[in-house]
Amino acid sequence: MSTLISTKDVAKLVRAELRAAFPGVKFSVRCSTGTASAWMNVAWADGPTTRQVGDITGRFEGRKFNGITDSYDHQGSVLVAGEGEAMPEEVVYGCDGINTARTYSTAGHLEAQRVIETDSSIPHVRVCDEDGNLLRGAGNLIRPGDEVRVAGHGYSDWMDAHQAVHLALYERDLTPTRTK
Repeated sequence: MSTLISTKDVAKLVRAELRAAFPGVKFSVRCSTGTASAWMNVAWADGPTTRQVGDITGRFEGRKFNGITDSYDHQGSVLVAGEGEAMPEEVVYGCDGINTARTYSTAGHLEAQRVIETDSSIPHVRVCDEDGNLLRGAGNLIRPGDEVRVAGHGYSDWMDAHQAVHLALYERDLTPTRTK
C-alpha cells in the first residue's frame, strides 16, 4: 500500500531538494489554489537552467498532463529510503504538475550582454546599460530575413532585449560558485 504525499508536503520536499542541489540560489516554491490546487509553481532568478531545475522537479510529479489525450497520466509510486535502518516506503506524490519560471537579474542581463558580444552574429547589439538595466524601446534587434546566432542558437524573427537575454542564457548555468 502506498502513502499519498500531499502537494503541500511535496512542495517542502522540492524546496529542500533544490536548496541542496543549488546552494546560494533562492527559489520560490508555491502551491496553486482552487481547481489547480494539485499544481505548484517554482521561480528563481539567474541560477541553474530550466532543464536542471526540471530534472529535479519532474521527479516529484505524481501525474503528468498529456496534451494528446487531454488527460493526466499517472506516474506510479516510488520507493523513498527510510532514515537509518528503516525500510524504504512506497509513496505516491499528490502533485499533478510543476511549472517553472526563470527570470534574470541585472547581473544576468550583464552576462547576457557579454555572451552576445563574444558569441553571437550581432556583437554590436546592446540589450542593457552598464548597470544591467534592460534597454527599453529598442524594438526589433534584427532585420527581417537575417538569421541571428546567439550562444549557438539560430533565430530569424522578431527579437527584443528580453528575447536576446533569454536566448543568450537559456543553457547557461548562473549558479553562484561555492567558496570555502
